[in-house]
Amino acid sequence: MGGVSMRVRFALLAGVAMSAVGLSAFSEAAFAQSPTQRPMPPQAVEGWAPTTPQSATTKPAADPWQQFNPVTPGIQVGAVTVLPSVTAAAFYDDNVFASSANRQGSWGGIVRPELALVTAGSNYTLETRGYVERKWYSRFSGEDQTNGGVGIAGTVMPDPDTQLVGKVRYLRSHEDRGGGESQINAFDQPVGSNTWEASGAINKRYGRVWSSVGLAGSWYNYDTPTIGGVPFSQSYRDGNVGVLSGRLGYVAAPLTSVFVEVAGNRRNWDVDIYDSRGYRIVGGVLLEPGQGSRVRGEAFAGYMNQNYNGVTFETISTFTYGGSLAYLLAPRWTAVAEGRRNALESKLNGGVSLIESLIAGRLDYAVTSNLIVGAGASYLVDEFKGAGRTDHALSPLVSVKYLVNPNLTLGFDYRNVTFDSGGTGVPSYYRNVYLFSLNARL
Repeated sequence: MGGVSMRVRFALLAGVAMSAVGLSAFSEAAFAQSPTQRPMPPQAVEGWAPTTPQSATTKPAADPWQQFNPVTPGIQVGAVTVLPSVTAAAFYDDNVFASSANRQGSWGGIVRPELALVTAGSNYTLETRGYVERKWYSRFSGEDQTNGGVGIAGTVMPDPDTQLVGKVRYLRSHEDRGGGESQINAFDQPVGSNTWEASGAINKRYGRVWSSVGLAGSWYNYDTPTIGGVPFSQSYRDGNVGVLSGRLGYVAAPLTSVFVEVAGNRRNWDVDIYDSRGYRIVGGVLLEPGQGSRVRGEAFAGYMNQNYNGVTFETISTFTYGGSLAYLLAPRWTAVAEGRRNALESKLNGGVSLIESLIAGRLDYAVTSNLIVGAGASYLVDEFKGAGRTDHALSPLVSVKYLVNPNLTLGFDYRNVTFDSGGTGVPSYYRNVYLFSLNARL
């Protein structure tokens, strides 16, 4: 796995690119947090491939996607493949505190060792991944962080028409300056949090018709930060989110399905007024990986509704969309795109409901077999309902990746974020981060 993702609020697109070309869901989350840093609804339905039951355990002999994300053979220990790697990076952040005035920059470093264990049989796959990440600044030691995660995911097919999918993972992370609730509160240090996630799904095929029923849960616990040395409780963000969902799909063409999904969710927090219940009804298309596939991922759109306990929260009743797609435009070109629109909550004005919308995309071009350049952008909108405030964050990026050999990758990334708000007296800011990385893997 090449490259490294800095935990800045515009790190999303690195995750979009990697997940779109086939990294596990655990790897995606480990490499890139949401740019908002707010808890997203967990995904209950897990990747069902209705027309290719063995696609989870086999790959084409010559996969053109791999030139953009080369995979090393790893170390074989019996039936288990061991995939160790380490990333070292140096970066410069010209606005460490995401300030509108008195901007302060600093150099910093990241070291990130990772380990994956993968095993597979004729009807199952099992994967465990873990990482530890140390991030530090040369000027501001109070901003230093230690993050990490570990998870296990598996797929079993007891018969050719039945698929059982499950995963469990834990993540330790910190909220970025200028992202999520840290945009509202000027904490003395970045806010740390622990997240536990678990999900499972049962997928079944009936000829060209298939179904998927899944259950997912996320549990969140935040550290207690300070503002001017005074503790500032984050209990309104401590709690859990549960999702139960079902899909019914139809195989319209090889590797291509259309589907409808109904999902219900419950968001329970330690402060009751933030609790809510909701649902969504959507229709979409699922494009599977497989021999000859040029488009991978899924996209959907429909309606969502969320009702909150607190009297200051407005009921959300509006359209929604989501998905992540990767397109092999030509032998040397890939395009990736991601979007989502969710109902969330915020402490602004004592507690308000929130609609968060995101669109993101990028292009990558293989100049030569070992030199890849890319460019993209993301656009984030947070609508605080009833608070007279809408935040906007635009983030372009460019990247260069040089594959020295199958085991070593050098990279450069430049990312910018420009934040502004329609709220009265809300300061805008801009930020530039330059990242130089080296990734070694076996």
